[in-house]
Amino acid sequence: MQDIEILQRRVERERKARLQAEAILEEKAFQLYQTNEKLRLLNENLEQQVIEGGAKLQKSEKRYRQLIESVQDIIYKISPKGYFTFVNPVVEQRLGYCPDEIIGHHFTELVVPEYREKLVNFYWEMVHFQKESTYNDFPVYKKNGEIAWIGQTVRLIENEGNVVELVAVARDITEQVATDDALRTTQTRLSTLITNLQKGVLVEDENRKIILVNQLFCDLFEITAPAETLIGVDCSQSAEQSKHLFKNPEEFVKQINDLLAKQEICINEELHMVNGRILERDYIPIFLEGQYRGHLWKYADVTEQFLAREQIRKSEEKYRGIMNNMELGLIEVDQEDRIVRAYDRFCLMMGYTEAELIGKGASDLFLPPEFRGIFEQHQSIRSEGRATSYEVQMMKKDGSRIWVILSGAPIMDEHGNIVGSMGIHYDISARKHLEQELALAKEIAEEARQAEKQFLANMSHEIRTPLNAIIGMTHLLFDTRPSKQQYEYLDILKSSADFLHSLISDLLDMAKIEAGRIEIQNHPFDLVGLLRTTQRVFQIKLENRPIELDLMIDGRISGNYLGDDVMLNQILLNIIGNAEKFTEEGTIEITVKLKKEDNETCWIEFKIADTGIGIPKEKLDLIFQKFKQVNPQGHKHKGTGLGLSITKQLVELQGGTLTVKSHEGEGTTFTFTLPFQKSDTEIVKNDYTIEEGAANLELCNLLVVEDNIMNQRYISGLLNKWNIPFTIAIDGRKAVEQAHKQHFDIILMDIQMPNMDGYEATLTIRNTNNLNQNTPIVALTASAMMDQKNKTKAVGMNDFITKPFTPSQLLSVIQKFLKVENLPTPSPVSLSEPTSTLLNFSRLKELYGDDNEYILDMMETFLTDALPDFSGFQALINTNDWVTLSKLAHRLKPSLGMVGLTDLEKTMAEIENQARKQPEAESLQLLLNHVNAQLEIGVKEIKSEIEKLKL
Repeated sequence: MQDIEILQRRVERERKARLQAEAILEEKAFQLYQTNEKLRLLNENLEQQVIEGGAKLQKSEKRYRQLIESVQDIIYKISPKGYFTFVNPVVEQRLGYCPDEIIGHHFTELVVPEYREKLVNFYWEMVHFQKESTYNDFPVYKKNGEIAWIGQTVRLIENEGNVVELVAVARDITEQVATDDALRTTQTRLSTLITNLQKGVLVEDENRKIILVNQLFCDLFEITAPAETLIGVDCSQSAEQSKHLFKNPEEFVKQINDLLAKQEICINEELHMVNGRILERDYIPIFLEGQYRGHLWKYADVTEQFLAREQIRKSEEKYRGIMNNMELGLIEVDQEDRIVRAYDRFCLMMGYTEAELIGKGASDLFLPPEFRGIFEQHQSIRSEGRATSYEVQMMKKDGSRIWVILSGAPIMDEHGNIVGSMGIHYDISARKHLEQELALAKEIAEEARQAEKQFLANMSHEIRTPLNAIIGMTHLLFDTRPSKQQYEYLDILKSSADFLHSLISDLLDMAKIEAGRIEIQNHPFDLVGLLRTTQRVFQIKLENRPIELDLMIDGRISGNYLGDDVMLNQILLNIIGNAEKFTEEGTIEITVKLKKEDNETCWIEFKIADTGIGIPKEKLDLIFQKFKQVNPQGHKHKGTGLGLSITKQLVELQGGTLTVKSHEGEGTTFTFTLPFQKSDTEIVKNDYTIEEGAANLELCNLLVVEDNIMNQRYISGLLNKWNIPFTIAIDGRKAVEQAHKQHFDIILMDIQMPNMDGYEATLTIRNTNNLNQNTPIVALTASAMMDQKNKTKAVGMNDFITKPFTPSQLLSVIQKFLKVENLPTPSPVSLSEPTSTLLNFSRLKELYGDDNEYILDMMETFLTDALPDFSGFQALINTNDWVTLSKLAHRLKPSLGMVGLTDLEKTMAEIENQARKQPEAESLQLLLNHVNAQLEIGVKEIKSEIEKLKL
């Protein structure tokens, strides 16, 4: 009830303010109206005076001249052709021109351009139709460039029926034009405001003639005529005409008559209509200087508000009953958070009586310390008059805790001031307990799923290394002329290794797909060429079997397409390989056709049909599920059950669909559709074979995989000197990405690198379908141990170079694998006498020859990029982090040799070796102290040498 009273008072205040504003607007509108009337009458009187004066001037020339000199208006004469023949001196006062500057000029020269044609027509009509006197107003240019408005009355001077001249009296009406414009603007604003009010408005004058009415008034009183057509209509009988719309028609008429008789403001009068609507009426009389000037009627449809108030009134008691009986605990607190009322349900929820709670601090009593911050945050929001809702724990009287949803809303007094707040509490302890159990179960399941995926990925990578060695050694043994029995054993070993390799590849592909690490690579490719290559691969495989492989390609498919040819090739190999595996004899048909063209997209359908054993209808749904096989025990063919699952996901990744139809004993048909775009890009085909002596420098392309900045600079300098194009990758992962983008003639691969080392990068390149699967890979290793060299071969590397290597060693390897015979031979070294006790000038000459700029660049690079990393050794010794220390020593060791600090390079190798063997910290500390001392001397010598080289 208190809220209703507050609402009523607020509505009352707003209504009074609105009435006052409307009264002010009406008064201002009336004042503007009167001002406009006075101006109009003044102008009419002035015009009449001018006309009368003009008649008198025609009677007496002398009197005419005197009058011209005395008036304050511009008087001028123009010829019928529009040229000034006379103008009085007032023109200089009004427009700034002296008479001599105007006489003889055409009147249009003073008129603003856009009004010239209108004024010319005005004078023409006056002369043509011989109008004795006319009025016109228009803007002209003053001498200073300003614009003034002129209102003029023009008379014709005739002689024997012919017009001989025109005489005009012109007045400066600039201020009047501005006043009229302001008046029109104000009237328009007031009219627009009243017309668009969300209330019906009718303004009548003192004679009850309509001055203003808006459309909403017409709608409320069912008046079909447009509002603008009612202006000026007599409203003296309007009450009688409209009374049938109201429940008490006679009372409606009587009240209107009483209001008009009393001429007193009446607001918020409630009227009930026959159609069930409720109107609220205001009557506002209009007075100006004590004189009654009319009145304003305002009608507002308050049906919704009325019904809402009634609904509130009717439901108030029901609400109070619900408050005491529902499952929500309610309390009211004041501004200091002291409890002023506690409802029964809340007391039962918390274990207190209301008497125990009154006057107590709610937050101190119920909130655990860890929730005080949340409470204070929401309390500050409620202090701004806004409601909040949040979850929190509360302490009961017995010390136990419950979880509740706490909704808080401010309580305001009749003046709109916040005096407290109401808290509504809903016990969600059971739900919270369930949420926690579900969250724990989800976390456990997610961890298990991630562990499974990680295990599959890790195992796939770990097994690939020895598996590749097994496959490689098997192929090597086939070349050793084995006996028949040995050949049989090797064939079994090869078949098993191939199967295991396929299994591991499937597991790795599935792990990548589920981890979202497979990306679609769109680039131009020859679709028809890819299909024919695939056909030839399987034809060779099926040479000794009674199976025909047919390829039918839609004639509309030609040219290059934009898409992922590697992924398409994998899909085709999986599906055709599946058909080959389950077909003993008969045919495998590959049909490719253009399904549809949508703008630039070509939807191409691939259909692979075989005459194999087929799939039972009830098991068709299993073939695309992971680790599912149609007949895993009864058929001789083995598999992981992942091939078709991977294939389906690869198709869908590209926006395509894959379906299957099959009948047991009759064969199977797989159909998939993929979107491709036509491409006009010319494909540059790589020639992977380099004939003896045919290659040249421009055709060579090397990939250098190296994370050490000094090694990068050293190798880059040599390759640039030999004019060999190259690309640098800073780790194994970047190398694999480059291998998929472009073909290289040779890859120089560092071994120890972050993210992915050289072994893993080589395995990935060798075992994935990319442009560099057969490219020679040469290891760059700092170790001369035989096991490291053997490992490079085992993973598929073709050769190795031990760091630090000389230019001739690197050149020899490039010549070996590129078969390039016209590469430049390193210049002979001319040694200079060493001037340092640490710098090995012989080594520098061996590495860089007489190229001083090269030596200078390497030394400056060492100081800026390599030297700061030596400061990291001490922290690693302090923490006994021998693994990281060994890696750091391995990485920095070649940098020392490249700037001639060969003795320190040997000491760094000793640090690396000791760190690998779990050394004593004291021993390594002694070595590090020696390195630091010698490095300080060596740096000084390097800086001195740099200064010499710059001279």
